Amino acid sequence: MHRPVIVPLAALAALLAACSAPVASSPTSPSGAASPRVIAVTMIDTLRFEPDGFSVALGETVRFEVTNAGAIRHEFFIGDADAQADHEAEMVEMGGMLHDEPNGISVEPGEMKTLEHTFDAAGSVLLGCHEPGHYDAGMVATVSVGG
Repeated sequence: MHRPVIVPLAALAALLAACSAPVASSPTSPSGAASPRVIAVTMIDTLRFEPDGFSVALGETVRFEVTNAGAIRHEFFIGDADAQADHEAEMVEMGGMLHDEPNGISVEPGEMKTLEHTFDAAGSVLLGCHEPGHYDAGMVATVSVGG
């Protein structure tokens, strides 16, 4: 006597249905909010950020993955021209900064760190390295924030 093979076929049908379910178009965090876009940035000892320009949407949160591909320490600081000038003065006064803060990170040679930032004002924002002499030598990138 042969037994019907209904149970295995039903299980196979359920599995196939699950595999064909639509997939979310963007990852979400546990809270249900969309995960931030990731932008990879490399810092090099010719005192440059690669790439040196980005475009983001107004209100967008970005997670920068910042890699120091050089042999010397670099910094990644987000702010407008006034904030960059203030931070530069603070760095000079402190003789360099070895700690991270909400808008900036220090990245040792060969290290990768992340920094999340929400761009809440339209216009241009700068990314700068304020290790001695780096900013003045052109270690600056521009973020264009759309309106």
